[in-house]
Amino acid sequence: MIALTALLSSCVQPEENDEKRFSVLGDSFSSLVGTVDPETNDVWPDYDTIGVTSPEQMWWHKVSLQTGWALEKNNSFSGSLICNLNAANYYGPHSFIRRMDNLGNPDVIFVLGGTNDVWDGAEFGDYVYADWTEEQLCQIRPAVAYLMHHLQRLYPRAEIYFMIDMDLCSGGIDESILQNYIDSAHHIAKHYGIKCIDLYDIHKRWWHPDAKGQDDIARQVMEALQVDFNV
Repeated sequence: MIALTALLSSCVQPEENDEKRFSVLGDSFSSLVGTVDPETNDVWPDYDTIGVTSPEQMWWHKVSLQTGWALEKNNSFSGSLICNLNAANYYGPHSFIRRMDNLGNPDVIFVLGGTNDVWDGAEFGDYVYADWTEEQLCQIRPAVAYLMHHLQRLYPRAEIYFMIDMDLCSGGIDESILQNYIDSAHHIAKHYGIKCIDLYDIHKRWWHPDAKGQDDIARQVMEALQVDFNV
């Protein structure tokens, strides 16, 4: 009996690493010099002018601190769109749907974007859930659906959160366009069973979250995850 117990014990190996890991797929809201991967990704150059000067101030760092999860990869690219609007444009090859296969091996994925799609005037298009054409991938609805569809297949064990700035481009974009984006994102996320995190009242300067705004984002992510926020 003792020998059998010893044999069984030797066959049970502990998990090498049971720590959760998360990745970010984003734009300038999540990019800071020295924090993006690949490091060749563009970062928003003016964060220091609005008081964000260290990684510790970024929303994803605060999430990591509060949850104990490790950041797998921050694949954020300043100025990037979710869709492939104007593929010949500089940002075309750097869209979310062209970078989504480079997130490492995460347990959780946070997607925060859409600002540039709306700001750059991408067409909304139809709700398309299969057999996407190149033309459709230059439109918001088909591209968001394509993104969610493929994230689920590229990372089948990951929990995906699609984050929506409810005041996206406030003051610079017609309210009906903003609402159309919000409604479209919610509709597509529901189709795929993906959770949305609606972000309200993000404090911004120069249309970007400053130190308080980064805190606002992190706090609302923690609320969505039902984790106490103590930073």
